[in-house]
Amino acid sequence: MAQWIVHYANACGQLDGWIERIGEGIETARYRAEQVSMAISLDVVVQVWPGQVIDCRGFVGYAPTGTMMQLTLDQGNANFAGSMGEPFERMVAHELHHVMRWRGPGYGRTLGEALVSEGLAGHFCRQLYASAPEPWESALSEKEMTACAAKAEQAWFAPSYRHGEWFFGQGGLPHWAGYSLGYAVVDRYLQHNGGQSAASLVHEPAANFYPYLHR
Repeated sequence: MAQWIVHYANACGQLDGWIERIGEGIETARYRAEQVSMAISLDVVVQVWPGQVIDCRGFVGYAPTGTMMQLTLDQGNANFAGSMGEPFERMVAHELHHVMRWRGPGYGRTLGEALVSEGLAGHFCRQLYASAPEPWESALSEKEMTACAAKAEQAWFAPSYRHGEWFFGQGGLPHWAGYSLGYAVVDRYLQHNGGQSAASLVHEPAANFYPYLHR
């Protein structure tokens, strides 16, 4: 039987007053996900790390393997309390899709693989919650999207790429470019392949999304 074991790093009491809400959010996201995908077992590590979060949310997620996700919170962030509803649940769902993809092709070592992994995770949230794109998934203007797609076309299959430049603005590209481009690529794929979903495509090879890089 699948089980999620939640580990609260709370020796100093930083999560006091929030553990129940955090647990409810994790369980709600899990329930929604298991309606459309296979139940899996994993560890969920919940920790506090001030300043190391998405500022507009007050938390951030990370899925380093196919058996664990890490949820980092900053309860002192001005946006934290207001995001501890559906936005928090969507973060859990996003990281869960990464965990499931790690059990297939993995997150990826090429730019194309990373774009698809992030785009699919974003659309998994949309599938579960009928939600609009997150700020990082709608961060590019049409002109910027076209320019980034042209650049990604040349680097899609490259064995290495600068993740910080593509996803965190640590270079010449707009901040969150990779998240927005990946979301758009997966969106085009879904529009042209009826009956598919982010859940059904969890192990789909990234190469199959390459033809949808441009509008």
